Amino acid sequence: MKKLVYILLGLVLLTGCSRDDDGLTSAGMKERVPLEILASIHAQAEGGTRAAETSWDEGDEIGVYITNRNSTTLYTNDETVVAENQLFTFSDGTNYETWGTTYRKFSAGSKKIYLSSAAADVYGYYPYSAKKKDGITDLAPEAIDIDVSDQSKQEEIDFLMAKKGNVSDNNATIELLFQHRMVKLVFNLKQGEGLLTDELKDATYLGMEILNQPTKATYNLFVDAFSNYATHGNIIPAKVTAAPTGYVRTYEAIVLPNGIGNPTVDRTVTVTYYHKDTDIITNTFKIPAATQFNAGYKYTFNVTVNATSIKVNTDKFTEQW
Repeated sequence: MKKLVYILLGLVLLTGCSRDDDGLTSAGMKERVPLEILASIHAQAEGGTRAAETSWDEGDEIGVYITNRNSTTLYTNDETVVAENQLFTFSDGTNYETWGTTYRKFSAGSKKIYLSSAAADVYGYYPYSAKKKDGITDLAPEAIDIDVSDQSKQEEIDFLMAKKGNVSDNNATIELLFQHRMVKLVFNLKQGEGLLTDELKDATYLGMEILNQPTKATYNLFVDAFSNYATHGNIIPAKVTAAPTGYVRTYEAIVLPNGIGNPTVDRTVTVTYYHKDTDIITNTFKIPAATQFNAGYKYTFNVTVNATSIKVNTDKFTEQW
């Protein structure tokens, strides 16, 4: 009987020292807490917005990579990769304020992530992509595909990234401050000389194109850089519902920043319209090469469309996005 009691007692002690699915550690040690992420957008904290929204929305998804501190080697815990393109989803509408910046909570869902005492770096990007290479490997952080050829859903091409360095199991919740890595162009159009009354406002068709622009590239999350600019074509900005006071139409485009493969050159923009049964009219203007397309910036062009020409006002047109 005493032998049986000792055996049962030993089983109880072994059970108490084991690690279960809730992340409990050995007796006398602290309980492991699954990692949660609080995310904000840098320009948003300064009064800016995302391309299509003013804040995170329910269901927004970010991708997360965790590496060893100051390394590109993926972080492991118990010989298992902790986060390789891990999906985190916006899950809590509560505002979390830190030093004047508003953060929102993102959670990893069914896969809980636990950090150890070893230091790590956390990288995040938006929007999340579940793309697999050869159907096996997750989207590599060094090769995130960017495609801006379709401007109709700008929230899907509004690429942002964030990094938080030197975190460990002392950081059950970490803050990621996302930054825009693309360039936003805004075109405000108003009617000028030589047109019929409200001809531009009432145009049956009005459209814009930015000619000969790279529409695809590769982004490296670890070094925050674009490469492999390719597939040059015409970008068609998206029409915005409401125009500022004094303007009749507003169009927006999200484009790639300057870099190798996307040099600083004059960029031709066309404005095409027709009113009722009149002939189609196309006028052009150039965005000069002196206008750097810097990542994370917005450029606003106030455009006066005349009957035979276009005048562009670029006063105070550059701001952080």
